[in-house]
Amino acid sequence: MSETMTIPRRKVSFAFALGAIGAATPLFAQGAKPSPEVEALKALLDAHDKAFSAHDAKGVLALFAPNATILGTGPGEIWGGHDEIATAYGHFFEDFDPGQQKIEPLWRDGHVIGDMAWLMAVTKVAMTKGGKTIEVGINLSVTFEKAAGKWLIRAMHFSNLTGGAPPEKK
Repeated sequence: MSETMTIPRRKVSFAFALGAIGAATPLFAQGAKPSPEVEALKALLDAHDKAFSAHDAKGVLALFAPNATILGTGPGEIWGGHDEIATAYGHFFEDFDPGQQKIEPLWRDGHVIGDMAWLMAVTKVAMTKGGKTIEVGINLSVTFEKAAGKWLIRAMHFSNLTGGAPPEKK
């Protein structure tokens, strides 16, 4: 990653509250008894949500592999390693007041396969800053890796519609 990378400012505050996940079988299997691996991923996601909502960058970074990468929606939105991810989260935190975020999962899927797991979700996020609430839709995909017996986020991609101006008609 480059030190000169710019981080576009947008009302994007992505979030993870993805709810129950279920291993080697689908993460979201209905009625299945969650495996210890699934429970560990649920705990990781809960820890991310708590740290993210509280604007706790240190707590968020503890959940990412040292060489993790985040890919956003637009050009230039790629952050690799803890320093760049911390900078990105600093900008994400600017979009809402601590504790002022609500997430509604709309769709999700994923699997655990050995020491790797993947997860995809569509969520609706409401966030409040200074008493004003906005709502955005977020598409999210995450790859997890298990290192030294601990699950970490290895790669994340999020996207959202930003409500930009439509292209000019020619």
